[in-house]
Amino acid sequence: MSDRNTLLRELLDIIATHKEGFKSGTPESKRIDALIDELAMHSKYPRALEHPEVFSGHWVAGYHSIGRLVGGAAAKDEGVGVTTSLKVFSMGRLPDIPATFLGNGLEIEPQTGAYNFTSQFLLGEKRVPTLHFAFAKYRHEVEHPNRFFVDFEGLKVVPADPEMSMETFAEEIGVDDPAQLAAELQPRIKLHSDVAYMDDEIRIQLGQLGGHYIMTRTDLPLYSIEYWRDKTIAPPASAFRLP
Repeated sequence: MSDRNTLLRELLDIIATHKEGFKSGTPESKRIDALIDELAMHSKYPRALEHPEVFSGHWVAGYHSIGRLVGGAAAKDEGVGVTTSLKVFSMGRLPDIPATFLGNGLEIEPQTGAYNFTSQFLLGEKRVPTLHFAFAKYRHEVEHPNRFFVDFEGLKVVPADPEMSMETFAEEIGVDDPAQLAAELQPRIKLHSDVAYMDDEIRIQLGQLGGHYIMTRTDLPLYSIEYWRDKTIAPPASAFRLP
């Protein structure tokens, strides 16, 4: 059996160039799936949720195979670059307009229980660079030491350009009313996500709806929290380009 470092090196080398998700059925995507299974037996922190000092902060996903989403399955098993509807990516709550997925980060703040996603999209026919925030809180149940129980509370999309008003943004993406670009989730949508593997730099999450996400720790801010204090605190322009 290969050791952890060998498996990790191979996995990171593959995902550096292959982003299309498991639906592609390529030898590379099949190998990624197999490597995830192998690495699960080598986790440095086999009881991951007992280590908030490790999982806290901003993690950027280097590989996505998107799970079945509430509101539609058009993106299932797809990766970076898939174009479907914003409605699909917002649990059926936001407008039905074209949305190209570019990537996301998961931001966890144990002190408050925040478990938020900041995603990058190109929205509408004009492909306007957009930030998509999903706000949630997580719970830890002792009998499930590798599972985040997540309650999704709300969603909001905003322009990546901090100088653009919400009114102009709505017009540019083809939405009549800016109020349609935010939604409170009542009742809360309750899902869970399992940590298949975690060390101090890499974490592999398996979502309840079938998603697979390979994430790398960063020193970036918690955009989902800091953005509302200063709009210039946002992902760099490079986040809005396809790899």
